[in-house]
Amino acid sequence: MIDAATIERCRAFIGRTREVSDSLAREPAEKLATLLGADLAEHLPLCWHWAYFNPAIAPENVGHDGHEKLGLFLPDVPLPRRMWAAGDIEVLSPLRLGTPATRRTTIRDVAFKEGRTGDLCFVSLMHDIVQEQPAIRETQTIVYRNPGQPEPALRKPDDPVPDGFQTVSDTTLVAYSAITQNGHRIHWDREFCRSVEVYPGLVVHGPFLATLLAGALVPVPGPCRFTYRATAPVFETSPFRVVTEGSHARIERSDGATAMQGKV
Repeated sequence: MIDAATIERCRAFIGRTREVSDSLAREPAEKLATLLGADLAEHLPLCWHWAYFNPAIAPENVGHDGHEKLGLFLPDVPLPRRMWAAGDIEVLSPLRLGTPATRRTTIRDVAFKEGRTGDLCFVSLMHDIVQEQPAIRETQTIVYRNPGQPEPALRKPDDPVPDGFQTVSDTTLVAYSAITQNGHRIHWDREFCRSVEVYPGLVVHGPFLATLLAGALVPVPGPCRFTYRATAPVFETSPFRVVTEGSHARIERSDGATAMQGKV
């Protein structure tokens, strides 16, 4: 169990803020459009803002998992596995490429809970993006936990992919990590995945999957509200498909499990 002193120390981070400005140059969006096989016009599609507002991290401030060290901005949670768990995005006005914008991030809550696999810590962040006027308000939930039992792989790398399903290659994972400035080792370091976090292979980014759902539900940029929640991991060899039903969509793995669900 996490002791009371640790909980109090982590909760002391609530209310901390950080501001990042970005020019919103076209190049990251063009790279993302190529990676996703999507069209790009004047405004950013839903969820594409994750390619921006990601400043470089000095080498001495990089943690063991490739993220910024805990305790600098985010609380120093004593649980090693980090996952992008859920989010709620309200687009007031789609971001225009080439027009500078600023994102202000506030740590809204730090909550410890007991789950099936042990201690969990949920860190809730509020992102407010302004581009001449309020453009996006986003709540992001990060969950920290201990590694559980080894996750099974759904197929061997050379096994055929079932009809109607797809997989994500390691080169796509590396490219998405580069575009979004995401250094998390679970997306590019197989040895780290297997020996440290007990995964069978590279993990597909939660925001990558959420972007696929957003693209299926909101094909044209415009004001909207999009919520999503991750419920199971997708690995580089895991076949999955995007299933849409009206205003809802989900990432469905070939074993029938829902890896992520979203709605507008």
